[in-house]
Amino acid sequence: MDNIHRLTPAQDVEQQAADWLVRLDSDRPLSQNELRQLKSWMQTSPAHREQLQRLTQYWHSANQLAELSFPLPGSPRPDGLIANMRYQFRQLFTSARQATATLSAVFTLCMTIAIGLLINSGDISGVSGNGIYQTRIGEQNTITLADGSVIQLNTNSRLQVNYVDQQRQVVLMAGEAHFEVAKDPDRPFLVKAGQGMVRAVGTAFSVRLNPEALRVTVTEGKVALISTTEPAATAPDIPQSAPEQHTRGYLVQGQSVDFKPAQQEGLGSQVHQLQARDLEHELAWRQGLLLFAGEPLKEVIDEVNRYTKLDIQIIDSEIADISIGGQFKVGETEAMLKVLETSFGIDITRPSENTVHLALK
Repeated sequence: MDNIHRLTPAQDVEQQAADWLVRLDSDRPLSQNELRQLKSWMQTSPAHREQLQRLTQYWHSANQLAELSFPLPGSPRPDGLIANMRYQFRQLFTSARQATATLSAVFTLCMTIAIGLLINSGDISGVSGNGIYQTRIGEQNTITLADGSVIQLNTNSRLQVNYVDQQRQVVLMAGEAHFEVAKDPDRPFLVKAGQGMVRAVGTAFSVRLNPEALRVTVTEGKVALISTTEPAATAPDIPQSAPEQHTRGYLVQGQSVDFKPAQQEGLGSQVHQLQARDLEHELAWRQGLLLFAGEPLKEVIDEVNRYTKLDIQIIDSEIADISIGGQFKVGETEAMLKVLETSFGIDITRPSENTVHLALK
């Protein structure tokens, strides 16, 4: 699909940032469309902005910037910030042996200012953020939307953003995401997942789409939990009415629930009031970590399997309920398996390239 934005690994982001620097160095000024593309690229993820800024700062250290004399005596300077930035960048590469530290610092400052203007500009025409975003197994990434809201996508997740004048809507189609919602009382922020919906104005919460429930955890503010019911089918020539919405309850900061919208009333399960340590445990994935504090091995393996292409199977029922505690970095599956083998007396075998069996030694 043309509107799918596949979030890219760090090395690809670095290459894209380098490509933008080369285009800025071109003799041809960037068109308005290219400027909108650059702005959109930077607003897709904080990692994009950071990489572009990092590459510009590579040319000179902070103490040399502090000694900067601006403008350069006798230097011809094209009118306009972007034009001057391109001029300084071109000078660095065409006269590298004669380029002074001050020239390098001037370029760094010009680029940093220009990037800042692009990032903070109130004009976001052409940058809606609408579209489909997804991560692969083991990937985690961050999206910054046009209104300043930030979405963190966990492993193997997929969602669609649809901003319109009256409301901001996100459809979570698979996986898990955390939302930091920019305040806008005139446009509520809706996250739809299956038959359930979470409504917020300015708050922070996570949603995980499971087969029969939505795991919703609120880290700031308050959200409403809503069930949606599709209207009965009508004749083809009769306009279809909008889905019916029923507010089923509310969650506030520090609360979590497995919301079951198919239930006739209520939330479908007990609301949990989380302590700070429990909340940290629940959302450790946002820091790239998996935390376990006594969960049975079968639950640990179910969680780890979300982050790896390996199929890890417990083939010995005697170890399924072993309590596991520890902290593992997302993506370091082999290190976790090594700990299970050396510290928990579990035998690790590999019947095929992508299959791992666990049994008692």
